[in-house]
Amino acid sequence: MSEKRSERVIPFMALPMAGNVLTILSGLSFLFLCTILPLVGPAAVHGSGSPGAGAVPHLKQNYIAFSATLAVSLILAVAAVYSKSERRKIDGSPLPWFSIALVAVLVFILIAFVFGWLSL
Repeated sequence: MSEKRSERVIPFMALPMAGNVLTILSGLSFLFLCTILPLVGPAAVHGSGSPGAGAVPHLKQNYIAFSATLAVSLILAVAAVYSKSERRKIDGSPLPWFSIALVAVLVFILIAFVFGWLSL
């Protein structure tokens, strides 16, 4: 007689490997975001302070690149939190404090960018 095992299929986003990869990618994208932060900083917007210096001629492209990088970082961080939360429902893994903190920092950077606080 054959026994039927009731194996539960784990969704892809709840796999430990998926959460780990998303967390690593979100951390790396945040590092890259911090690297390109001067593209939208005070020197890029107001000039270096030298007489006759003004905003960089490609400021619009800088804003687009920074916005795209910020969006990718935020999407990866939220996906990491979601993946680790789904895993937590299955096996009671610890709360993903790093990923939650990263989402909070990225939301703060988004708010600061939208209100122009990065270029003060």
